[in-house]
Amino acid sequence: MKLTHLQENAKTLAVLLGVDEDDAARRLKLRIAVSFDPHMAVSRELGEHVIAMLSRTVEYAGAPDGGPFSAEVVLGPRAPATSAPVKVYAGQHGLDFVIRDAEPLTDNFAKTHSAMLVVASCYVAAAAVRAALGPIFPIKSPAPLVLRWADLFGDDLQALSDPVDIGETYLAGVGAVGNGFLYTLRYFDVHGTLFVTDPKKVTLGGLNRCLLFGTQDVDQRKATRICQIAKPHFPGLRLVPIDATLADARRARGKKFLLERLVVGVDSRRARRSLQTELPREVFDASTTDVREIVLHFNRQPTTLACLSCVYPETERERHHEQNIAEALGLTVDQVRSGYITKSVALEICHKHTGCKPEDLIGRAFDTVYKELCGLGLLQDSEGRQVLAPFSFVSVLAGAYLAIEFAIRLADKNQQHRFNYWRASPWHSPNPQLYQRRSRNPECEFCSKPYFRRAIEETWHP
Repeated sequence: MKLTHLQENAKTLAVLLGVDEDDAARRLKLRIAVSFDPHMAVSRELGEHVIAMLSRTVEYAGAPDGGPFSAEVVLGPRAPATSAPVKVYAGQHGLDFVIRDAEPLTDNFAKTHSAMLVVASCYVAAAAVRAALGPIFPIKSPAPLVLRWADLFGDDLQALSDPVDIGETYLAGVGAVGNGFLYTLRYFDVHGTLFVTDPKKVTLGGLNRCLLFGTQDVDQRKATRICQIAKPHFPGLRLVPIDATLADARRARGKKFLLERLVVGVDSRRARRSLQTELPREVFDASTTDVREIVLHFNRQPTTLACLSCVYPETERERHHEQNIAEALGLTVDQVRSGYITKSVALEICHKHTGCKPEDLIGRAFDTVYKELCGLGLLQDSEGRQVLAPFSFVSVLAGAYLAIEFAIRLADKNQQHRFNYWRASPWHSPNPQLYQRRSRNPECEFCSKPYFRRAIEETWHP
């Protein structure tokens, strides 16, 4: 029943282009060359990140091999190496990182923090996919695309190399955004303890956007496996896997345990809202809006600014979607809202969908199972849409920005008030002028409630 990563990508592109999935799969049979200087550390590292993301999206991405290519990415001051019909040039231009389609960049790469290179590679990968697909791709990207590092992360970029003490931090969810977070955080000098919580297993379809997982990891527990993979990259950090939800992990610590710091990588609005009720003191959150945008959100309690529930309020579209999942799977809405599929619920689903097996469903998210059934043509939602899984570079971009902000804010407490909400897109130049200090929603289901406010103030008094 499970979708492959190729099917996930084709399904997403099919919805974007308004074509059938066979046509979308054909269009993604792209070969993209990535040309870089293997002897220059910055160029080589950037090229490796770009290839890693494109390889999860198209048929081939890598060094020119003499075959035909749909597009070529040229990094830094070098000439194209192929006769590909479209080129994407990316590299240094003064103090900025620039992506354009007109001509090669002539400046040599400056020394750049590796986390910033991950961010840059996401934009390069997006530009390469857009260029290779051609005019039919509906999301337009004004050229050139410019990353002004000082505007994004401050004038003192050397501070990104300072040690970061994360104390005792919990990471909830190691799907696509959680992968991107750890993929990028490894480039910081991080110390402390990171508890990694996730009750789910690695899926084949999730490999289209989870860079730290490979085919050998499918069906293994996400939290345990990602800690095994990440451990060699974090010599100063203690990684503790918990193959359960954050709520279960918190209960295991006892009633007196206080959740000091939480990084959010879960993949649903309802799940994000529920995490705020665990009363974390600090929240670092990132999410994706299908393939178009990412959202960053931060809060430190007590505060008069927005919390997770303010940022991700329940919407009519969300309620409709949950109702549709319940009807399609033969369940109640309350069952769908419970979060993960239990053994008894798995049996109910299999009673209606005889091709499913309980062991393939237990512990998985309802939305994921619903999406897979849609992708296999066994279900379709009432509006004829299917749920979109982001391309790899979208999720990694969310996780990368999250990791950088996490490190910046913990290394320098004066940076905690930079902003608490920001939207960005891999298809457009990031705009710091859109940084917001978003206020509390007076109708928020969490912080508008007096008893929650009292609990927060008693737990985390200033």
